[in-house]
Amino acid sequence: MQTTTEPALRIRTVPLSRSRGDYRILDVRDDLSRVTRANGEIVGYVDRIDVAGDTAYRARRYVATECRFVELPNVWSADDAVDCLRWS
Repeated sequence: MQTTTEPALRIRTVPLSRSRGDYRILDVRDDLSRVTRANGEIVGYVDRIDVAGDTAYRARRYVATECRFVELPNVWSADDAVDCLRWS
């Protein structure tokens, strides 16, 4: 007899949103987070990338007046990537 299994429900162990300073961080996917101000204005995105077989994080600042993103240097922690957005 052949049995089928239903897709397993995946429960997140980390919160979908959190804050760092005056910024709010919302997980869009497992490897991408949106960073906004408290009023909802988008500051940029932080995504997880593979560098030399290890995990690094890249911040991209949104420049609303030019409708484009500016890529900031890669760093080794997600918090540092958000700090790059805060202080750049």
